Amino acid sequence: MKALVMIGLVAMSSIALANGGSGGGSGGSSSNPTTQTSVITSTSVWNTSDGSGSASEQNLASNAGTFTSSNTLSQTVNATNSGIWNESSSNGHATQNIASNAGTAGLYTTTHQLAYINLSSVINRASMGAQAIQNISSNTNCITCLNSTSGSGHGGGPEK
Repeated sequence: MKALVMIGLVAMSSIALANGGSGGGSGGSSSNPTTQTSVITSTSVWNTSDGSGSASEQNLASNAGTFTSSNTLSQTVNATNSGIWNESSSNGHATQNIASNAGTAGLYTTTHQLAYINLSSVINRASMGAQAIQNISSNTNCITCLNSTSGSGHGGGPEK
């Protein structure tokens, strides 16, 4: 059964690439629907930012920034026996989106978002005045939160 699910997810991912789905936010000019899929098995995915002015962004099956896609149908992240980390320290800024949409404008249709995380860990950590923002199966238009240098906002701030 697991083999069939994995084959199905890989096939869905292939369909997205064949339809020009470069992450789903292809500007809305394409009439082909896109499907975004990330399959993570027995591995680690790290997003780190360390030091003043440093920034890192990681997107797994997500749209981020300014996008106007009106045809993203599904965003799926399937993680098994894996670790997904988003970490920032020393006034850095780390942003991670998992099966999410973060940015201005955005989607104009219903999108199915699924983060299936089994026997895995998802860690979001900020320390020493840093900001770490993580969105899982969610939508936010708070693009200023993603670029904030205040060390506050949602998901960040100094560790106490």
